[in-house]
Amino acid sequence: MLNSIIMDGINAIELIDLNINKDERGALIAIQFQKHLNLSIERSFLVFGKKHFTRGNHAHIECNQFLCCISGSCEVKCDDGEDSFSQILSDPSKILKIPNMIWSTQKYLSENTILIVFCDLDYSEKDYIRDYDYFIKARKNSS
Repeated sequence: MLNSIIMDGINAIELIDLNINKDERGALIAIQFQKHLNLSIERSFLVFGKKHFTRGNHAHIECNQFLCCISGSCEVKCDDGEDSFSQILSDPSKILKIPNMIWSTQKYLSENTILIVFCDLDYSEKDYIRDYDYFIKARKNSS
């Protein structure tokens, strides 16, 4: 299964800016999945993180993920086995695209941090790589 996977490197990670529509009542941020993310979303979920805890610690074989911090702040660290990338998310008008076959961890920097995650595939445990050494071998064997 891994041999047929197209893998991007760390340079394929993208921070997507969304428009904030503000007036005296507050603000509204709209997400048009085809327009802003260029794909159909099959699944989304919320992650509630506690300060100083780390989540993630995995890669997806095929699934692309889009992370948006809607409350608090979170540091997202990604790597492709050769290069690494780090981004602090704290602005709900920013969405971080993490392509498949990129290892990702999220460290929660404040209490009551909430991430919303959008995925282009349904959940499948078979899509997860949870062992970093296996991830490195899989990337080397597939390139």
